[in-house]
Amino acid sequence: MVGGLASAHHLGIILPYQLLPGLLVAALAAVFFKSRIPFTIILIALFFVWGSAALHPFLSPVHPPHHLVHVTDSKPVIVEGIVGARPEASEGGMRIILDVDRIIRDKISTEAIGRLLVYVREGRGTILTGDRVRLEARIREPTNFGLPGEFDYRRYLAYRNIYATASIKSTDDILLIREAVAHPVQRWFDRLAAEMGGFIGRSAPAEGGLLRAILVGERGFVTEDTEDIYARAGVNHILSISGFHIGVIALTIHYFLFHLLVRWEFLTLHLNLRRTVLLATLPPVVFYLFIAGLAPATVRSVVMIALVTLALFLERETDPLNTLTAAAFGILMFNPQALFDISFQLSFLAIWGILVLTPLCMEPFGDLREGTMKKVMLFAAVSVAATMVTLLPVVHTFHRASVAGLVGNFVAVPLLGYGAVVAGFSALPLIYLFPAAAKFLIGIAAWLVRVSDGIMATVAQIPPLPLRNATLTDLFILYLALLALSLVKGKRIHFLLSALAAGLVLALHLPAVADSSKTIRITFFSVGQGESTLVTFPDGRRMLVDGGGSPHEGGMDVGKQLLAPALWSMGIDRLDMVVLTHPHPDHIKGLISLAALFPIGEFWESGITTPVGDHAKLREILAAHRVPVRYITSSTPPFSVANVRIEPLAPAYRPLAEPDSDQNDDSLVFRLTHGTFSMLFTGDIGSYTEERLLCEPERLACTVLKVPHHGSRHSSSPRFLDAASPRLALISAGARNSFGLPSPETIARLREHGVSVCRTDLNGTIDVASDGSGYLVRTFSDGHFH
Repeated sequence: MVGGLASAHHLGIILPYQLLPGLLVAALAAVFFKSRIPFTIILIALFFVWGSAALHPFLSPVHPPHHLVHVTDSKPVIVEGIVGARPEASEGGMRIILDVDRIIRDKISTEAIGRLLVYVREGRGTILTGDRVRLEARIREPTNFGLPGEFDYRRYLAYRNIYATASIKSTDDILLIREAVAHPVQRWFDRLAAEMGGFIGRSAPAEGGLLRAILVGERGFVTEDTEDIYARAGVNHILSISGFHIGVIALTIHYFLFHLLVRWEFLTLHLNLRRTVLLATLPPVVFYLFIAGLAPATVRSVVMIALVTLALFLERETDPLNTLTAAAFGILMFNPQALFDISFQLSFLAIWGILVLTPLCMEPFGDLREGTMKKVMLFAAVSVAATMVTLLPVVHTFHRASVAGLVGNFVAVPLLGYGAVVAGFSALPLIYLFPAAAKFLIGIAAWLVRVSDGIMATVAQIPPLPLRNATLTDLFILYLALLALSLVKGKRIHFLLSALAAGLVLALHLPAVADSSKTIRITFFSVGQGESTLVTFPDGRRMLVDGGGSPHEGGMDVGKQLLAPALWSMGIDRLDMVVLTHPHPDHIKGLISLAALFPIGEFWESGITTPVGDHAKLREILAAHRVPVRYITSSTPPFSVANVRIEPLAPAYRPLAEPDSDQNDDSLVFRLTHGTFSMLFTGDIGSYTEERLLCEPERLACTVLKVPHHGSRHSSSPRFLDAASPRLALISAGARNSFGLPSPETIARLREHGVSVCRTDLNGTIDVASDGSGYLVRTFSDGHFH
C-alpha cells in the first residue's frame, strides 16, 4: 500500500479504483490454490492499486462549477462559512480553515463549496470550530514558486482538501455571525484546549508558549527564537505533543490508578488489577488525544496502546513491529495522504528505528550488569537509533543535520519529556477544581522549561553535520535497509546490512569529479517579487547575483526559506562570488541569511552608496566572516573568470551617493561573454541609465537580456532593445504581484523586437546553459527541469 501511495505521489502513477473489485475476487479465488504464491502476488497488487488510487481525489480533483477555485484571482468577495478545524496560532496571527457555503459578489449571494485557508496576519481572536463567520478577501489558488528543493505547498494543501487561500489583516475583519452551529464535540474539545492554554499562558507568561505546545498542542505560541534554538540542538521534536509524550502520560495515569486501586483489598482479590488498570488508562488517554488536536504521532501512540491493551485481554502475543505496522495501516486506511506528512514519517520512523537498531547499538555493552550504567547506555542507544533513522528524512525536508540531539536528548527528555510534561499534565484537571494548585504545578513546569532553555542554548552551539541535502534515493536505501533488518534474523547480517546501507549513501554523496566541459549555466531563480541569479562557470565556480527578498516589512525570509534550500538541493554548499546590484529590499534581504549560512569567497558591489539598514547588516555579517569586498563600477577594466569575460558597464564612479538617491539607476550593470554567447545583467536601471549606456551601444549586444526592473514600463526602451538585440529575455516577477509587473507595454516592446520571453511568475525557475555557441533553455516544474 505504501508503494502504491509513493508511486502516485512521486511518479504520478494513479491506477483506477475499478481494478479493486476484480483483484479482490481473484484474491478470494486464490485462497483455494495449494501454492501461496498466487495469493501473495494478487494481494500485493490489490494493496498497491488501493494505495495508488487513494490519492486520485487529491492529485486530480474534479471541482463542480460552484467550487471556490472558480472565483480565484477575481476582485475581493464576501465569504461565509463554518470554521471546520481548530484554528492554528502563528507568529502574531492565526490560520483558519473555513468550510465555505456562500459567496457574495456584487451584492449577489450564491451557494459555494470548498475549504478555504484564511491567513490572519494580526491577532488571534476567540473563533472556534463550528462558528459561522463572514469575511471579505481576495481568493487565491495556492501556487509554488517553482524552485529546486522547494516545499510543495500546493500539494500539502491539496492533501488537506484545500485548493483556495485568502489573507486578511486582523481578526477585526472577521464577523462572527453565530457560535456553535456545527461540530459540537470537536468545538467542546477545542474550547477546553483554548481555556487550558490561556490559563497556562497567564500562569507562566515567559515559558507559556512552550508549555502550551507540549501540553495542549498549541505550537504556534512558541517563539521563533525558541524554535531555532531547539532545532539547532536537535530536540525540536520535544516542542510538540508526540507519541513519547502520550506514552509518558499513559504511564503516569497507569501508575496513579494502580497505586490508588491496589489499596482496595476487594478489588485486589476479585480483579486482575494490572489488566483492569491498563484498560482504565485508555479512556483518559483518548480524551487527552482530542485535547491535543489528533496529531499523527499522538494517534499512532494511542492506537498502539489500544492494540496492546486488546491483545492482553485476548491473551494474544504482542510484537512491537506488528503493533507499529498495524497502527500505521489503521491510520492510512482512513487518511492515506498522511504518509506524506513529515510528522507522521518521523513518528513511525523513530519508533521503527528504536525497535530495530537499539539492539545493535547495545551489542557492545551486552556484558554490563543491570543497574544505573546499563540504563544510561540503553537511553543513549535509543537516542542514537532514533537520530540515525530520522537523520536523512530531516535533512531531506529541513536541510539540517544535527548530532547535537545526542547530547540534547539527555537534557530535554528528563526535563521536558518527563518533568514538565508530568507536572503540566497533572495541573490540567486541577485548573477547574483547584486553580491555585494548578498554578503551582505550572510554575514547576515553567522552572524546568527555563533550565532546559538555558542548557539548550549551549547545546545549540554544537556544529551541525556538513550534510544539507538528502535525495529520494537516499531515503529509498534507508527504508529498504530498515525493512531488511526487520525481516532478516541474525546480528551479523544486521551489522552487514547497516554497513552496506551507510556505504551506499556515503558513495552517493562523494564529491563529484570536476566537470571538464566548457558550459556556462545561468539559473534564474523564481523568488517572488525579487531577483536572484546563479551563474555556474565552466570550472565549477559559482556566482550569485542578488538574493531576492520581500519588498514589504515582515515578509518571507527569501534567503533562508527559498534560496538556501534551492542551493543545497543543487549540491551547492559554497558561493565563490556574491554580487549585489543595488541595496533595495527585493535584491538584498535574501543575501543576509545566505551570508550567515554559506561560505562566501568574495563580495562584489558598486560601493557608491553608504551602507545603511539591510545593507549595513549584510556588511557586518560579511566582515564577521572575513569575506573580502570588491568594488566594481564602469571604470573597472574587464576581467575574466574561467575564461568568461565580465565587462562592468555601470554605475559610473563618483563619491558616495546619499542613501535616498535613486538606487535603481545606480544598479551594477555588467555583461558576461562566453564565446559567442553573452548575457546582460541590468539590475533595476531605468530610462536615465539606459540612455547613458546607449553612448556605447555595441557594448550592450547580448544573447540573453535580464530585463531591467522586473519589466517596468519605465525601462527597456525601444532604443535600448535595439542596441541589446537579445534573442531571449528573462523577467523576474512575483505571481499576481501588486505592482502590475511586468507591464504590458514592456512585454509588447519585447514581442515587437522578436525576443522570446521567459518569466518566473509563469515559468518558475529558468535555466540557461551554453557551451559558447548556442544555448539551451529549461524551466522548473513538478520537481524537475524540463
